[in-house]
Amino acid sequence: MKKHLKKAQAIKRDLEGLLASLIERGVADDQNFPVLCHTSNSVWEVTFGGAEHVSIAMDDIDYAAIHREFLEKRSYTAKLIDGGLLQLMYRFEDERLVRHRLAYYPSPNLRPFHEDPDAYLRDELFLDIVSRRIIPFPLRFDFDEAAARDVVHPCCHLTLGDVKGCRIPVSAPLTPRWFVEFVLRNFYQTDKHDFVSALPNHRLHFSSTITANESRLIHMVVPAKACT
Repeated sequence: MKKHLKKAQAIKRDLEGLLASLIERGVADDQNFPVLCHTSNSVWEVTFGGAEHVSIAMDDIDYAAIHREFLEKRSYTAKLIDGGLLQLMYRFEDERLVRHRLAYYPSPNLRPFHEDPDAYLRDELFLDIVSRRIIPFPLRFDFDEAAARDVVHPCCHLTLGDVKGCRIPVSAPLTPRWFVEFVLRNFYQTDKHDFVSALPNHRLHFSSTITANESRLIHMVVPAKACT
């Protein structure tokens, strides 16, 4: 294994195991398996094919158009059964995490019944997930060591709805396992279908990055298993 590559390789393996679990359980129907890119002498990125298009989310267009562009360009780590998209990207300098972008883009609309009646009538899992009344909005966990400013721009934060200036402090960076669990538990778990318990075990840890001032605000806490 190359020098300064262990953590990036570990993230890649973790994500590969998660994608395999999502496919096996039937909650994902398309995916781009993670790739490891050496972008400079000491910088490694865990990313996916189509990641060059993620900046579309910053364009001044409506959400449905953003989601459609991501679909057409296959700019996602995984496409879930209802059209929701997961995007996971990590950057390391040597063995230090310096940035991550973990995004969930739910489908703005479901396929009309007449386009795929068999899915609605036959697939109990599909019915169980899409029958809920949900107002879709994107969410994104960002970690950026270089951009961090106490309280104003927490090192790790949650942005809801791609709203500029929405940065809810998060106690630590998220591993792929914690991010995928967060999405499944809050947007896909149902009384009949338990996706979380079948996920691979937690194997990775990131240190806490929240400041004392940020911890006095309403914030999110990554469970102790995910940070040291």
